[in-house]
Amino acid sequence: MLSDKIIIAENLCKDFNVRQDETVPVLRNINLSIASGKMTGIVGPSGSGKSTLLYCLAGLEPVSSGTVQVLEENVAKMSRTQSAKFRRSHLGFVFQSYNLVPSMTVEDNLKLPFTLRGRKYPRAAASQTLQRLNISKLLKKNVTLLSGGEQQRVALARVLIANPQVIFADEPTGALDTESVSHVVSELKKIAAQSDHAVVMVTHSPEVAAQCDGVIQMRDGQIISVNEGQVRI
Repeated sequence: MLSDKIIIAENLCKDFNVRQDETVPVLRNINLSIASGKMTGIVGPSGSGKSTLLYCLAGLEPVSSGTVQVLEENVAKMSRTQSAKFRRSHLGFVFQSYNLVPSMTVEDNLKLPFTLRGRKYPRAAASQTLQRLNISKLLKKNVTLLSGGEQQRVALARVLIANPQVIFADEPTGALDTESVSHVVSELKKIAAQSDHAVVMVTHSPEVAAQCDGVIQMRDGQIISVNEGQVRI
């Protein structure tokens, strides 16, 4: 039985090497826990450490010290191979850069994660997701022919179809118009609301942050406040 705390970070620090003998602290003694069944926003000015925190929590960026548990697994102590396997099995990612394969169609991009995992592509679920995001008509198009907003929705669809337990999203609505933002946030909240699921999202949008169940505010690599009861520091 999983704890209701789907993510726990303790004394998390992250330094970046700028020279051989010089490091710059980016995250300083981060302590937090995030409950399952919720969507949590991370906000703060540029350079506050939001994206670095997201990547450390997801196991995409190694920590300098401290621990990070996701689904009761210590991702900070995993090898690269273990971390990659864990991410493929349990986590989903939506990046600002979309991370779509430019030589492929939309449909091929959606199928790729399932091919890599040796899993059957859920065609019916995929069709419903594409309809909800209003991108069904783009299925046979090469992704290089899409607008930024369309590419972002395809990237989101790829994650939603896989239905991972935890989604980490870095500015998932940054390239979208107001109507599309509403669709995207609604879909993320549906994923987050499932038992033993969660969404953690970096956003600059006050409107998007207001729709989160909890909000972590950062400044200078530290958590300065937490709004709502589903996040603890």
